[in-house]
Amino acid sequence: MSLIRIDNVTKSFSGDVILDGVSFRVEEGQKIGLIGRNGTGKSTLFRIMTREIEPDSGAVERMRRARFASLAQLPRFETEDTIHDVVMRSFHELLTMEEELRALEEAMAKGDNAAMEKYASLQDTFMVRGGYEFRAKAKQVLHGLGFREEDYGLSVTALSGGQRTRLMLALVLLEDADLLLLDEPENHLDLEAREWLEDFLKGWPRAFVMISHDRHMLNAVVEHVAEVERGSVYQHKGNYDAFQAHKQLLREQQQKAYERQQEYIAKEQTFINRFRYKATKASEVQSRIKRLEKLERIEPPLPEGSQAKFNLGEAVRSGQVVLRGEGLGMRYGALELYADLSFEVERGERLGIIGPNGCGKTTLMRQLAGRLEGGEGAVALGHKVRMGVYEQHHESFNPEQDVLSAVQESAPSMTPGAVRSFLGRFLFTGDDVFKPVRALSGGELARVALARLILSGANLLLLDEPTNHLDIASREALENALDAFPGTLVMVSHDRALIDRLVTKLLVMEDGPAVVYPGNYSQYRWKQAQGAQEEAAAARGKDDVMKVRRGQDADRKRSAGRDQRKRRKELEQLEQTIEAMEQEVAGYEQQFTDLDPADYETAQRLKEEYDALKARLEEAYEQWAGLTEEVAQ
Repeated sequence: MSLIRIDNVTKSFSGDVILDGVSFRVEEGQKIGLIGRNGTGKSTLFRIMTREIEPDSGAVERMRRARFASLAQLPRFETEDTIHDVVMRSFHELLTMEEELRALEEAMAKGDNAAMEKYASLQDTFMVRGGYEFRAKAKQVLHGLGFREEDYGLSVTALSGGQRTRLMLALVLLEDADLLLLDEPENHLDLEAREWLEDFLKGWPRAFVMISHDRHMLNAVVEHVAEVERGSVYQHKGNYDAFQAHKQLLREQQQKAYERQQEYIAKEQTFINRFRYKATKASEVQSRIKRLEKLERIEPPLPEGSQAKFNLGEAVRSGQVVLRGEGLGMRYGALELYADLSFEVERGERLGIIGPNGCGKTTLMRQLAGRLEGGEGAVALGHKVRMGVYEQHHESFNPEQDVLSAVQESAPSMTPGAVRSFLGRFLFTGDDVFKPVRALSGGELARVALARLILSGANLLLLDEPTNHLDIASREALENALDAFPGTLVMVSHDRALIDRLVTKLLVMEDGPAVVYPGNYSQYRWKQAQGAQEEAAAARGKDDVMKVRRGQDADRKRSAGRDQRKRRKELEQLEQTIEAMEQEVAGYEQQFTDLDPADYETAQRLKEEYDALKARLEEAYEQWAGLTEEVAQ
């Protein structure tokens, strides 16, 4: 059954239509990722689901007796509240039952036999509702989101914005709800907390709808993707990568169908024009005219929405060693963020800096940029190095400047007209260039900062959380630009997709000395897992490990020959199967070419068969690649 049903909903703001006849459902147990470019209406749809706003027209129905939890529904905190107070208030009913059980226990101890029956009934209810686990569950969630047990007594009013957001998220996750409504829950979470949240949501037995720009998280936890685009919602079963592949396939199929129909229409029109006034062809001409008039026209696929173009251009070749840090350290009183940190970055390297919130990543970036006083050690730049800095919080911006002036500072030789043209690549058009910096959204600020960075002509980029406030399309555009950048990168990021694609080594800042690891984030996590497995094996005893290894080696030697012969036979059979399937695909493509576009039933049947065949063929190609590699070993 549908937990939420939205039918033909329309919503406008200041005359601009944001949602136009949208229909959307959330079924029991569904795990939905809600995505879309900034400004397309996903937050509006989300706020309609949470009842923050009402639609202009259409119907919104919510299942009776279903329990919903979202940040928007949580109460405001009281001034004297601590973290523990706020969390325990979420379990008010269980705490009340707990007090009643204690009172009944005292009554039974005094010989009140009537209290025994009440106690048994209440205890059953208390146990079913999780009364014996709620404290452990609360501790687990708080710990997963980065709160230590010694933090539980902190006043809510003393928490930072990020800590308060994490506390609000904890309260939502602790709700015993049928549907969780999560708006960018990864905000203010470090990598460890994001991975914990992924595991939590994977194990969540009921439904959730989550707005997120974290592609790694969308791939890990969602089973349906809904994209808000041009006032409509498009849905697909699967995670983010599956959605992207399906969307691209649909666009390609629609484009091919459109081109085939346009070719057919052109041929028909040529015939009509040629024989329009020839008496012997009059009936056929009229027949073709009527056929064209009745033809349901296929629209070309809509162009992709506008996105910023982050082309970082060329970079002057620097010396081999671009950046060297020696004995770096920073402390605030008794708090030591990092100490005796030394490393160097060579030309063309991409260094990623990771670690938990509060470990000093941003402080280290400010020290590397020469914008921090009181730090220990020395930072040296190499020959012909020109540094460009992207700040997470854009501290160097003058809030009273407009966009045009803020960007022109980085290229004083450019004319205002040239700067305005350049800003068009970053989606600032018309009077947008005269917006004051203080009035910009987080995403707009990020685009201005990147525009300034590009104009700086830097060949060393220091990037502190460059994808914050960017939607998925802008993140992917930035990734492409950074991937093509010929210079050197040093960046702090919690965006695992970005780190995995770009970095060549990691500086990991955790408890104890910072350590440099070669490779990207996934490789680092794999090495951690391998290390944990080896430690566990060592704990069971070296003799047992050696016995297992000797047995495995013997088994591998005995089965190697059999496996190799078996793989070769499988490979031969698979190649024959692939050849037959490729011939089938060619046959279908010929049928599409010869097909009458007006024959929709046949076209739909052929399309479904063709798609299924292509999917099987792709699986066969992947299997062939794996077998080929195994046979070659």
